[in-house]
Amino acid sequence: MSAPVAVIAGAGGGGIATAASLAAAGYRLVVIDSRQEAADAAVATLGDVDARAFAVDLLDVDAVVALRERILDDLGRVDAVIHLVGGWRGGRTLSVSSVEDWQALHPPIVGTFATLTAVFGPDVKASPVGRVVMVTSTAAATPTAGNIAYAAAKSAAEAWTAGVAHFLRDSDGAAVVVAVKALLTDAMAAAEPERDWSGYTHVRDLGDAIAEVCVEPAENGSRVDLTVPTSAS
Repeated sequence: MSAPVAVIAGAGGGGIATAASLAAAGYRLVVIDSRQEAADAAVATLGDVDARAFAVDLLDVDAVVALRERILDDLGRVDAVIHLVGGWRGGRTLSVSSVEDWQALHPPIVGTFATLTAVFGPDVKASPVGRVVMVTSTAAATPTAGNIAYAAAKSAAEAWTAGVAHFLRDSDGAAVVVAVKALLTDAMAAAEPERDWSGYTHVRDLGDAIAEVCVEPAENGSRVDLTVPTSAS
């Protein structure tokens, strides 16, 4: 049987770390981003692994359907979908700008995830190791007047994940939420070496946790909490 295939949406630090961990676990990789140069750069950091880079607008359903067909023609299967697309906007309190924040954050946080799971969901469901992973923030559980739009968008994405779990209920697949406070990269730590990064999750830890979800047995509809304080080292 051919090696499983993971589609990783998002070519930032979290996407690169997740791709590296999944490659080490034997996965073939598809890294996608809105910009081809970002996807190419992410794959280039991985070294000699079986990985492909694609640019696609995840809000364009037809484009994602076409990408799926291309992946299946090339690799024959899709087993895991990892969503690492997001964004951040916030303020001090509830105001008209909160509505503008919501309008800006809903598409990248919720819309992209909805498209990915709707298009690749049947493939994940048919896989003996099917996984859908959505990365959330603790802000979803503790919204404030200032981060109301961001928290609401993450909450909506969590609700969508629960619906995906229901879709996968009669299969071997699992939809899992991974929770962090915020993510930390080596570049961030180097730029502010005196800052207290307690509570942040290093992207390496995120990647390892997602790989574990994909490789080990996972409970459908479960949640993995990575909010334990993490060293910047």
